[in-house]
Amino acid sequence: MSETARPQPLNAATAGSGTTPLWQPLLLRAAATLAFGLVTVFWAAPGTVGLCVGIAAYFLALTATQYWTVRALRLPRGDARRLALIAAAGLLAVSGVVVAISASAIVAAWLGGAALAVMGAAELFAALRTPKAAAEAGRGPRGDWMISGVLGLGTGILLPFFAAAGPHGLMGVAGGGAMMSGALWALSALTLRHDGGGAKGR
Repeated sequence: MSETARPQPLNAATAGSGTTPLWQPLLLRAAATLAFGLVTVFWAAPGTVGLCVGIAAYFLALTATQYWTVRALRLPRGDARRLALIAAAGLLAVSGVVVAISASAIVAAWLGGAALAVMGAAELFAALRTPKAAAEAGRGPRGDWMISGVLGLGTGILLPFFAAAGPHGLMGVAGGGAMMSGALWALSALTLRHDGGGAKGR
C-alpha cells in the first residue's frame, strides 16, 4: 500500500536520534481524523454552527499533527517539502478559524475546500520530492503522502459542489475523506511502530 508498509531499518520509526518517533504524530493524526469522521457519521443534524465548529476543530487538529510530523522528520529549514507542508498547515489553521467565526455553510464549503485542496497538493508535492530510498530510510512517508494528498485534494475539490446540500451534506463529504485518510495514517503509524520495535529487539 505504501513505502511505510515495507520492512524498515532501525531508524525507520524515528526521523533522527533523540527526536519524537514518527509513528506518534501519525497515529495522533489518524485518531483525530477518524474521530471527526465518526462524528460526521452519527451527527444527523449538525446545523450550520455545528458544521463550522466541527470543521474548525478538525482543521486545527490536522494543523497540529502536521507540524509535529514535520518536526519529527527533522526536515532542513530550506527544504521545499518543509516549506510546503508548514505553509499548507498554516493556511488550514487560518481557514479553520475563519470558518468558525463566519458560521456560514458557504464559507465552510469554499474556504474549507480550498484549504483541504492546498493541504492535499502540499502532501503530493512532498511525496514527489521524496526519493524512494529516503522514504525507505524513514525520512518521509512518501507513499502515504501520495494517497493522503489525493484524498485531500479530491475532498477539497468536491466540497464546494455540495454547498447547496447544507451542513449535513458537507459534513458527509468531509467525513468520508477523513475516514479514508484516517485509516491510511493509522495503518502507516502502526506499521512504523511495529517495524521499529521489531528492529530494536533484534
